Amino acid sequence: MATYAVLGATGNTGLSLVRVLLQSPEKKQINAYCRSSTKLLHLCPMAVSNSNVHVFEGRLEDTKMLVNCLRGTRAAFLAVAQSENVPGCTVARDTARSVIAALQVLQEERAVLPKLIVLSSASLEPKFSDDISRWVHTMLCYAASHVYKDLEQAEALLRDEQSWITGTTWVKPGGLCHDTQKGHASSKDRAKTPLSYLDLAAGMIEVADDYSGCYAMCNVAVVPTANDVAFPWDAPVALIRGLLFHYFPWTCRFLG
Repeated sequence: MATYAVLGATGNTGLSLVRVLLQSPEKKQINAYCRSSTKLLHLCPMAVSNSNVHVFEGRLEDTKMLVNCLRGTRAAFLAVAQSENVPGCTVARDTARSVIAALQVLQEERAVLPKLIVLSSASLEPKFSDDISRWVHTMLCYAASHVYKDLEQAEALLRDEQSWITGTTWVKPGGLCHDTQKGHASSKDRAKTPLSYLDLAAGMIEVADDYSGCYAMCNVAVVPTANDVAFPWDAPVALIRGLLFHYFPWTCRFLG
């Protein structure tokens, strides 16, 4: 039975990964990391009651816990994310550093290291944004400037270790929304908005299960194949808040 680690199991992407993995006709074991198992129980009761789901609760700085979560896994999904444009956020960097430290322990044990499937953003890959006007792309980058800086630096940390962490893939989707699973495809050339979290999760799992090596150390987008994906109506509000936190960082203390 293949085992997968989901880091950030209570977030939108992490929760979708858990749900899609549980729906698989092939039994899969899931090592779900979260800071609060109570929250995971509330969001996904079937995950906590399923014998194939092992919940790891704690802080990412707990290397021993993270080593146990990653040990024996086929792939680890790094889906710990900052949803708002919070000034000085370091969530992605902290996750990358903690995972590197845990993998160093596993390497010393001569264990097989898992693939890393890292959640990022299409805005950080220029060719994925070719179909968006320059001014719109610039505005989107400003609205998530602090998050993108964190993601860029986290990617740099992992790429610096590519001499021994060789199976990393950065999944960089376009705008995300809450909708049912309607179909997806993987692309190295383009992204498309909107994409449901469930389709994103299915695409990330597809990348994890690929053994051709074509995704190793690559940027990949997951694109929807359906034309009726729900519009993310919360996006305009998030855009305004993100721009506010970019130009007036102090406002995050009152609105964040």
